[in-house]
Amino acid sequence: RSKKLQSLIKNLSDYARIGIHPSYASNTNPEFIRSEISKLQKILKREVKLSRQHFLKLRFPETYNRLIDHDITDDYTMGYAAEIGFRAGTSSPFYFYDLDLEQATPLRVHPFAVMEASLKYYMKVEPAQAIEQILPMIDEIKKVDGTFVSLWHNESLSDHKQWYGWKEVYEKMIEYAMKNDTLS
Repeated sequence: RSKKLQSLIKNLSDYARIGIHPSYASNTNPEFIRSEISKLQKILKREVKLSRQHFLKLRFPETYNRLIDHDITDDYTMGYAAEIGFRAGTSSPFYFYDLDLEQATPLRVHPFAVMEASLKYYMKVEPAQAIEQILPMIDEIKKVDGTFVSLWHNESLSDHKQWYGWKEVYEKMIEYAMKNDTLS
């Protein structure tokens, strides 16, 4: 409802792709996700095609089927909360395969390799150690011609309080990945 936040979202959409971050409750209530997507589309004045589930909450195949029902084409939820690595066993995007219907769907899943909260909260890693774990992962992804996707939250880039030092990790990671041409 905030006009300032709506303005910020519109401004960001001029420079980056914007997607929906459905509420935690939307995973079990289909009406919530419909409403949330509709509100974001009104702010953007364009269709919303990207998604990442709150708290990485996935229920198979319900979550992905719900996204497909709402014309979401790309999802960035596939990853671990408590560790780094590939939950789907691959660093390349793939189309979700519906086992019930025995067919590929139009939903492209983009697995992520690392989330800063996994390193900090679950693995109890300090910023200097985080970069030591991230850079070799980028190298391995490059070897298989994969795509390096990472998940970062706004506050972790603030360099404020508990996030001091993490902005530098992000910057080094981006610089290294760009140099090694593994970012999408």
